Amino acid sequence: IKLPLTLAIIEALLVRLTKEIYAIPLANIVETIDIAKNSIKIIQNENVIVLRGEVVPIIDLAKLLEEPGYEKKDIPNMTVVIVKVGNKKIGIIVDFLIGQQEIVIKSLGKLFTGIKGITGATVLGNGEVALIIDVLTLV
Repeated sequence: IKLPLTLAIIEALLVRLTKEIYAIPLANIVETIDIAKNSIKIIQNENVIVLRGEVVPIIDLAKLLEEPGYEKKDIPNMTVVIVKVGNKKIGIIVDFLIGQQEIVIKSLGKLFTGIKGITGATVLGNGEVALIIDVLTLV
């Protein structure tokens, strides 16, 4: 088997938003938590939660990526993936955690460069394409 030198394999956490699957690099994940919707506070026009005495900004990934149906979320509890880049943390709201998996990063090409929040894609074992979240642009 000949593999191109540009192939990179990473560990990622697969998450679901409405009907789409996304991958978050495991190297950036600190923890996953479930929070009550009423524990989200607004400070300086930014949604935040208090996690063990630390204020952590949170974003709704479905809203950021303009996922169809994201405005219908009216559930009391949410799943949040806490990621860290450098010394900064951010919480990412997702619908469902699928699990950990090794994935092959595939570049999106020049047409898709500059899309905030997406760094590449991968093809899963069942043939579905999952976009890889770029944590650096979120933090």
